[in-house]
Amino acid sequence: MIKTTLLLLLLLPITVFAQDLGKIKGINARHFQLKSQKDSIDFLLINDEIGKKKPVLLFCQGSHPFPLIITYDDGYKFYPALSAFNYDQLARDYHLVIISMPKTPVDVNAKKLNSSNLVVRDPAIANSWTKAFLDANYFENYVNRARKVIGYLAKQKWVDRKHISILGHSQGAKVAVGAAVGNRNVFKVGFFSGNPYGRLDQTFRVLRNSALTGKRPQAEVQTEIDRYYKVWEDVVKHPNDRKEEYDFSNRNWISFEKSIMPSLLKLDMPLYVAYGTEDPVAIMCDMIPIEFTAAKKTNLTMKAYVGLEHNFREVSSDGVIHDDKIHWQEAIEEFVKWLKL
Repeated sequence: MIKTTLLLLLLLPITVFAQDLGKIKGINARHFQLKSQKDSIDFLLINDEIGKKKPVLLFCQGSHPFPLIITYDDGYKFYPALSAFNYDQLARDYHLVIISMPKTPVDVNAKKLNSSNLVVRDPAIANSWTKAFLDANYFENYVNRARKVIGYLAKQKWVDRKHISILGHSQGAKVAVGAAVGNRNVFKVGFFSGNPYGRLDQTFRVLRNSALTGKRPQAEVQTEIDRYYKVWEDVVKHPNDRKEEYDFSNRNWISFEKSIMPSLLKLDMPLYVAYGTEDPVAIMCDMIPIEFTAAKKTNLTMKAYVGLEHNFREVSSDGVIHDDKIHWQEAIEEFVKWLKL
């Protein structure tokens, strides 16, 4: 009888409660939450305009636990994941939505963050991630969360349901693709600065690039690559280990090591790929047109930004990255032009 009851409980659908938590004081955004027994998915609607029906652009941020909002003692608030481009301009034409990182507070005082504005156990220790974040920080969870938010948005009267698009940057690019595969609610997909292969591929490319450009000695880089071979042996041996010995958990490494190329090829909706040619993380985006041509797929648009790095900043001939010469706005504007085609 007990076994039968447990089986029935497992077969029951997980109930998700949707809440509109209203406007956030001090910043022009609306807070929504999808709550289940195991998780709470928080997301913001930038420039709260639920009285107006518009297309949706869902933005998936990168790999680190930034809060959605950072608040300073003087009351000033800003969105760290959106700070590189004019989100107000984007939100005039789109319902711009951004999802929280898993197990990460929505609004955090700057004093409680580390020097990179990340949520950690101890601000004095750079990568002291919380246990809850480590446990929830894996690819399948990000995809599931994004799909749930898209499903919720598709049911809202203020959403143009035929035009729900998703844009991801870096790790978020993979999440965007995962959330879009087989999803009839998704109109178009943006893949910014992502690696179509695994995390070790990009890790090794970054390391080799540092040696080739003279930033690090070849022998030192080789020693580090040899270390990663041992790391990977341990990760494969203990795939569900949540220890943070290798920055993130073994489960995270396993989930993001999988190539996203097969999923890219499964997309039926239009796909836009943008990346900088000075970005060793995303340089293998060069291979995406080759794979699409071989598969006789024609739903791909490519945009390579010559001389720009991972965050669309200019890189001089001596390898110096110029923080004051950033082209995120240009990249967003080109993407939006494509969205409107």
